[in-house]
Amino acid sequence: MIGVINGQKFGIAVLNTSVQQEARSGVTTLRSSISHIPASVGPLMRVLVVTIAPIYWALARESGDALNGHSLTGGRFQQESHVEFATGELLTMTQLARGLDPDGLLLLDVVVNGIVPESLADADLQVQDFQEQYVQTGPGRLFVGSTQNFRQESLLSFLRCNHSIRYDVARGPQPQLVQHLRASAISSAFDPEAKALRFQLSTALQAAEENEVGCPEGFELDAQGEFCLDRDECSGSPSPCAHSCRNVPGRFSCSCPAGFTLARDERTCRDVDECAWEADPCREGQRCVNLLGSYRCLPNCGPGFRVATDGAGCEDVDECLEQTDECHYNQICENTPGGHRCGCPRGYRVQGPGLPCLDIDECQQLPRSCAYQCHNLQGSYRCLCPPGQTLLRDGKTCTPLERSGPNVTTVSHRDRLVAWLRPRAPIPSGSYRAWVSLRAGPRALSVGRAWCPPGFIRQNGVCTDLDECRVRNLCQHACRNTEGSYQCLCPAGYRLLPSGKNCQDINECEEDSIECGPSQMCFNTRGSYQCVNTPCPATFRQGSSPGTCFRRCSQDCSAGGPSTLQYKLLPLPLGVRAFQDVARLAALSEAGVPANRTELSVLDPDPRSPFALRPLRAGRGAVYTRRALTRAGLYRLTVHAVAPRHQSVFVLLIAVSPYPY
Repeated sequence: MIGVINGQKFGIAVLNTSVQQEARSGVTTLRSSISHIPASVGPLMRVLVVTIAPIYWALARESGDALNGHSLTGGRFQQESHVEFATGELLTMTQLARGLDPDGLLLLDVVVNGIVPESLADADLQVQDFQEQYVQTGPGRLFVGSTQNFRQESLLSFLRCNHSIRYDVARGPQPQLVQHLRASAISSAFDPEAKALRFQLSTALQAAEENEVGCPEGFELDAQGEFCLDRDECSGSPSPCAHSCRNVPGRFSCSCPAGFTLARDERTCRDVDECAWEADPCREGQRCVNLLGSYRCLPNCGPGFRVATDGAGCEDVDECLEQTDECHYNQICENTPGGHRCGCPRGYRVQGPGLPCLDIDECQQLPRSCAYQCHNLQGSYRCLCPPGQTLLRDGKTCTPLERSGPNVTTVSHRDRLVAWLRPRAPIPSGSYRAWVSLRAGPRALSVGRAWCPPGFIRQNGVCTDLDECRVRNLCQHACRNTEGSYQCLCPAGYRLLPSGKNCQDINECEEDSIECGPSQMCFNTRGSYQCVNTPCPATFRQGSSPGTCFRRCSQDCSAGGPSTLQYKLLPLPLGVRAFQDVARLAALSEAGVPANRTELSVLDPDPRSPFALRPLRAGRGAVYTRRALTRAGLYRLTVHAVAPRHQSVFVLLIAVSPYPY
């Protein structure tokens, strides 16, 4: 035996096996010792009972019509073995049995190459009993598949083995298409002083039972009914795997893209939370943010700051601009680095923390604000004058009205805006209006100043139409040349704006009064509309507004779970860049107040969806693009909002337009 394990090369290791068969019980016990194994490799190889697979098959106890490897092949065969651990490590073996030497000993050469999990080196290992199926797949060809479980400390893990065996066709097939080998009472150990790896196990081989007709699962009979052929499960539709499927003889295996791992059903993929690893993947001063299929290391920004758009630093959150402040309706929000202040406008005063601003009664202040009479207003005041007087420009003192002729014009300080409409003044004497007409005369043409109308160009002495559509970006969507001009066109479902260049979506749901069926909502997508299904679960009732469902408390009030279900619609243009927020979600109480103790999460996240949810602050989240929107379609994102006494489910339907507008 020679080979390389985990990059450690070992020279020629000598494998010796003895076979003992008890006459009474008929049990065949094999004891194998592999010497000259380096101490750095030996502990890892304790789990590789597969290294002696050709031996325990060739020398297994036969029962009934079953033939072991020696009886079937005469001790001459080649076996290729592939081993895959549950954690993904791979290992291959080539095992060549060269028959018996003059002394009757079976000669076997083994070449090993691959990776074994390093965690097995110091672990307490116990290999469990296992079974193998030897399937006749053609003349002189066998396929063997097995799953071998082993206990690592207190944890149970496994590895899968596939063997392909070839032998002389003239030896003929097995008595039956399938034979079963059972291995039991398995022990393995490594002696570091002797540098020896030792295995012991009992094996028994038997043909398939009479009720086992045909081929095992994953195989099917060939046209002649002589051999079992592999069934390619991956070629079917739909695929049995959520991402990629790899067909192997007798079965198939699913794999996931980078950043995902197989779920328990070994078919669907789930996100790997790199941020939950014991070793933090980010540098000091950074925080790890898990994404679907990946993660990002972002600056650890303090309260009131957030990660900048470029992801390299922190920027202040303008709570006043984003309306996330806690100021009252009549307070003025002033942004500060890392926070904000709630102040009062002029004419109001602060009552106290958490209280709205209180109006100042200027009419009660000393010295007096008005010369005659004061009228208090919210946030201000107004001075009044006695009859026959009017306010001066200072707005406080009064003066008698000026009289000029029979009419008296009174200007009140209360009038804020006065619009005067005056007739056009007559044209004074001595002035005149003139119209000037400029025409190209014969003399102008004679000197070469030829003139063409707008939209035409002179070529070879003739005015020809100018194709304006050859100019790039003239129209938002499409351009159609006309005689002397051009016309911008819009796709179906859009109308041309007054600018004549840009397109605007037509809201068919409102303008055409679209009526959808029961349990449906009209979803105005960009360029079209859809009647989307918004069904309520069996224990819910339809609300008064479309797309809202309420749980019937009389039926399952004690069952927990969400009490409301709401459908939300969001149309988006094509081409939105990756990691862009497209919607903000906020969980509100029945009074419309943000529920700060609410947690938002995505139910059944789809790794293929371009949308995901990230938390902002308590009770708030942002839906963002995991990758650029390059394909039109309808996407679904189900968000679960959990508060201490209330749960809701929001189904966000996102329609991506085929156009970037």
